[in-house]
Amino acid sequence: MILSRLKAREAFGAAYFFGFFFNAFSLYWLNLVTPGGFFAAVAIVAFYYTAVLTLFGKLYRLRKIYGIVAVPFLWVGMEYFRTLTQFAFPWSDLGYTQAYYSYILQFVSITSVHGLSFLIVSVNLLFWQVLRSNVEPARRMTAALSGFAIIIALTAYGWIVMPPIPLPGKIDIAVLQGSVPIEDKWMDGNEDFSFNLYDSLAQTVDDTNVVLYVWPETSAPSYLSHDYRHRLMIGNTARKTGGYHLVGALGADLSGETQKHFNSSYLFTPEGVLGPRHDKVKLVPFTEQVPYQDHLPFLRREFLTKYLTFIETFDVQWWSDFRPGEVTTIFDIPGGRFGILICFESTFPEFSRKMILDGAGFLVGITNDTWFEHTLGVHMHDRIFVTRAVENRSWGVRAANSGLSYFVDDYGRIRESLPVDTAAALTGRVRAVEEFSFFTRHGDVIGLASFLITVSLICILMLIWLIQKIQPSRRSV
Repeated sequence: MILSRLKAREAFGAAYFFGFFFNAFSLYWLNLVTPGGFFAAVAIVAFYYTAVLTLFGKLYRLRKIYGIVAVPFLWVGMEYFRTLTQFAFPWSDLGYTQAYYSYILQFVSITSVHGLSFLIVSVNLLFWQVLRSNVEPARRMTAALSGFAIIIALTAYGWIVMPPIPLPGKIDIAVLQGSVPIEDKWMDGNEDFSFNLYDSLAQTVDDTNVVLYVWPETSAPSYLSHDYRHRLMIGNTARKTGGYHLVGALGADLSGETQKHFNSSYLFTPEGVLGPRHDKVKLVPFTEQVPYQDHLPFLRREFLTKYLTFIETFDVQWWSDFRPGEVTTIFDIPGGRFGILICFESTFPEFSRKMILDGAGFLVGITNDTWFEHTLGVHMHDRIFVTRAVENRSWGVRAANSGLSYFVDDYGRIRESLPVDTAAALTGRVRAVEEFSFFTRHGDVIGLASFLITVSLICILMLIWLIQKIQPSRRSV
């Protein structure tokens, strides 16, 4: 590792350099959504990597073995911490890199994605020992064999637990993928286009057993909480199909003299009646919301435009002013119950786990990845949702405005899917959770333990630093 050869100040600079450009290259697609939010997210999230890598350097200089042993805990502790607070951005966890390898991915049902990240870091450390020139041959051999043993064990576990014959689903569901361009959906006077499109897609479903129709995130370009006319249009669609319709749209509530805006999903009954609503709880920092905007008013657009005039002059896309929902909603339909993950919410392992514990039999993810165009972000988001399904041994239904839309089983296997940029309806079946996974029962044990160990190490190093500062002053006296 380069950091192991640098002094403290140099290590801090190198760590931030790594964190900044790692995020810039892996999250470049955020720039398509909001340039200001992209820069803020990259600059701030880089400090997560800076903190743990600097801490590693400190421990390594103190004693090499301390740094080497601590690295997996520090890295996973950082990933876990990124799921906390309104600054949370748990998108680029290392464990997701294995989400295309079905056998290896099964391990997350025990440990969550953070356990897989822990093993990835551990294996890389072992192979680092193999490549070091000052390591004795016996130690190199041991490190190499240990690294390969972990990989083989992970693969073997997945091969053993995955049933060779996939079970069929029981609950019939239809996914509607409209592939409506962003500029068309939000064009003034063009609102009815989306409602008519999704009505026509719903009519193409000829399976009378379908009980739920899933529309993507903000597929209804309207504040359905106040838009009576468009609620009637969706209600009419629901009556014609005879099924429940889960519709992504906007919501608003009045709190005192302040109107709060939400990214929401609404459930319409087969009779066309508006049912319960879920307001997105986990919002993208510096894209959908200003973190702690009630306490950090200097980050709001109205404040910044007073001093940064180029925002309005050049029509810079800044972050939105959505508010986070306060509770999760479990929806009931004939045959089962489900939890809803709106876009970014799928990146939080404990959030999905809580829905399953609260009674959700399967997970529904709705998103509008059209913002990302055909970038890596579309596929990263897809694999994150698959990982949530495997963690909880829960089937999942994913409806994305322009893809990727699909049905995934509890072992991460895509059962049915739609091509990207296709406007079509997709029918499939899911099963309700029959038995909780180890992760669902016990939670993110490795993530939490790593976080606590990381905090403990920080406290110990701070204590050592204080002692070193106090002792010289005593000697001088």
